[in-house]
This record gives sequence, C-alpha cells and structure tokens, in this order.
Amino acid sequence: MTVKNNYLLKAHEIFFQRTVELNHEVKALSEKLAYEELIKHETVKLAKRVYTATLETIPQNPNDPDYYLKGDLKKYRRYKRGLDRYRLFFAFSTTPRIILYLYLNDRTTLRKEGDKHDPYEMFRGFVRQGRVSHDPLDPRIQKWVRTYSPEEQPRP
Repeated sequence: MTVKNNYLLKAHEIFFQRTVELNHEVKALSEKLAYEELIKHETVKLAKRVYTATLETIPQNPNDPDYYLKGDLKKYRRYKRGLDRYRLFFAFSTTPRIILYLYLNDRTTLRKEGDKHDPYEMFRGFVRQGRVSHDPLDPRIQKWVRTYSPEEQPRP
C-alpha cells in the first residue's frame, strides 16, 4: 500500500495501463541507448515527471488551484506542469484521504484544443461512459481500481 502525505494512492486501470506502457517504452529505450542519450530522451523525461507528480507533487496538495478544472469536469483535477501536451487527471477525497489517478494521455491523444482526441475530450468520454468517477470509493468503478505502487511505475 502506498501512502504519501497521509493520502492512500490508488490508480484506475486506465491510468495504470498507461504507466505500464510508459515503463515498457523506457525499458526498451534503456536497452538501445547510451545512458547520456537515455536521460535526455523525451519519453524518459515524461516518465520522470509523471513519477514525481504522482508520488511527490500532487500528494502535497491535491486541491491546489492550479489543478482545478471547469464545467462538467469541475469535480476532477488535472496536472500539467512540465508535461507539455500531456495531461494527468485525478480525483481525491479528504475523508477518507485517497488520491485516485484516473488518466494519462499518450502520443495519439496529445493536447490540441478542439480535437476529438484531445486528452480533455478523451477523459470527458470516460466520465460520460461511467468508467471513471470523482469519488475514489464509488462502487461502480472499484473493479478498475488498484493500489498505486511505485514499484510498478516508470523510473528513468
């Protein structure tokens, strides 16, 4: 069980699978690139930023105003600092103290306002389908939730 700043960290299957893919990409790169090239590679930098965001930055204050969303997504949060066209979506609860990481886009869904594959549109689709919830304890999504383990996350 991973606990940071008294928050239990959980990952939705959508988010978890994306981080597993990212981990595989980093591993494949590490097998073919020299260390100096590896640490400069954009995929490795992304993996490090996601790792730091999920295990250090977000748990410090998941209700940071920089994370707020508006409109139909206002019950959710997103992290974007240093992620360029990537977005990390999450929800949290203070009672009980849980952060639930929900979605991280990939290369096929980079941020581009108005595009149907924009990460906000993709995430909005998951919300509409009922695949994600702003309530980390929502019984409808529990089959897709697992404890977030740093051992399973990409490490550059």
